[in-house]
Amino acid sequence: MSPSARRESPRQYPLDFGKFSTFVETVDCPEIEEPSRRLLAAMRYSGVVEIEYKRDPRNGAPKLLDINARYWAWHSLGRRTGVDFPYMQWRAAHGEAFPEMKMRTGGRWVRGLTDVMAAALAMRAGLLTPTRYLASIQPALEYAIFAFDDPMPFLADIPLMALRHVTG
Repeated sequence: MSPSARRESPRQYPLDFGKFSTFVETVDCPEIEEPSRRLLAAMRYSGVVEIEYKRDPRNGAPKLLDINARYWAWHSLGRRTGVDFPYMQWRAAHGEAFPEMKMRTGGRWVRGLTDVMAAALAMRAGLLTPTRYLASIQPALEYAIFAFDDPMPFLADIPLMALRHVTG
């Protein structure tokens, strides 16, 4: 996938070296699938895993950043895009088979409060326009914390986010 093929840039907070993602979108990137499969096979790894890559700005090549053998903040995006990781893990733990699956592209996950701050910083740096930001947060999104049927975690996150911002 060429860098121009991405519909939206992922966002993180802080912007320059993120502690966590604030906006994630599923994209098709076949050039990393086979190397990732070979790496996991060589490690004889079985289980849930997130493999992170970052594009080298000098040549656009994907570079391996991280291998997380645990659930990540935005794993719930999988269910929205056709791959329910916790259910697959439950089936595997009970000896049940499941077919190979591939996520649908265009799924989006957002951590609302933090993403507003990350987007504002990206706009100030000229990396994001208000129009692109508004387009990125259109439904249907998978929300990190917010749920219409249970808004309390989101409301509790407001003072926690303020504290995180003050303490760095």
